[in-house]
Amino acid sequence: MRTLSSLLAKGPGFDSSRLITFALAPLKNGYLPAEASRLIRRVDAEVRALPAVRASALARNALLTGWSWNGSVTIQTDRRIVTDLMHLNSVSPGFFSTLGIRILAGRSFDEHDSRPVGETGSRSAIVNEAFVRRYLGGVDPLGIRIGEGSGPDVRPDIVVVGVCADFSYRGIREENEQAFFPIFEGDDVGATFYVRARGTPEQTFAAIRAVLRRTDPGLPMLSAGTFDEQISRSLNTERMLAALSGSFGALALLLSLIGLYGVMSFVVTRRTREIGIRMALGATGGSAIRLVLRDAMAMIAAGMAIALPSVAALGKLVRSQLFGVTATDPGTIAAAALVLAGGALAAAFIPAWRASNVSPTDALRLE
Repeated sequence: MRTLSSLLAKGPGFDSSRLITFALAPLKNGYLPAEASRLIRRVDAEVRALPAVRASALARNALLTGWSWNGSVTIQTDRRIVTDLMHLNSVSPGFFSTLGIRILAGRSFDEHDSRPVGETGSRSAIVNEAFVRRYLGGVDPLGIRIGEGSGPDVRPDIVVVGVCADFSYRGIREENEQAFFPIFEGDDVGATFYVRARGTPEQTFAAIRAVLRRTDPGLPMLSAGTFDEQISRSLNTERMLAALSGSFGALALLLSLIGLYGVMSFVVTRRTREIGIRMALGATGGSAIRLVLRDAMAMIAAGMAIALPSVAALGKLVRSQLFGVTATDPGTIAAAALVLAGGALAAAFIPAWRASNVSPTDALRLE
């Protein structure tokens, strides 16, 4: 699982805090499809021309929002292959460079890949590494022809012109097979903008709002914010689960320490006479503490011997709930083991210290 820092294959100088995003949905404002497409193109051209904008691109479906365009793809090589449902999207030229996603083979889209307004049908496509690994193992993907759909009448007439690095699309945990087509094909009449700002996001948003006021003062800017904020929002569920898991973990630790304290108190009480005899024969309080802690450490070691293999065995069950660490992350496991062992020793130390302070005479009177 990729960490946040590698969520996108960032190139040199990429600063995600300066990547802002917003969406436009002209159809909801009463535009006809052809008018909506022309409006999106006009806004895109004006935004790219702003001095505050370093780069700008569009996507039909926004990233990391849980929404996706799913479909099957028919691949024509030396045989005909129909894929499972996969994530599809349509994007504008410059999308991959704007988001810092590397093109590993071939090229990105350019202005010749999109058809004029009113015409439909994709001319070219870009697929990701996962697509190539699963469906084109050993076959050069460049020049392969694919078609949208899975029926026998699907014509694979879309040429694969590039391969991009894997990156999350619908959510931070999902890195599925993906195919991208040029935007403004078919019903692409709404879009999410991804803009790399030269200055602060606030300055860039002010310039973009001025563009929208000139274009259509009644057209709202939807889901505006930085890409970092979008990533943060997509992690809300993970934060809630982490908080709940942490709370239950702390409660379980507290209960286990109370239980261990009770067990060690019982053990020390049963051995008070033995401790008194040892101290009457010259043993020190420190040796009495070590005697009790040695038994506690044996219990802790036995618990660790059972727990650590269980962590590896149960890792697959919790892997889907983790982000940024693996189910067998050595640092996390070591930290948890140290906390548990330290807490257990602290719980055992209290009855041990109390026993070491008992007078030998009082200890020998106990039955």
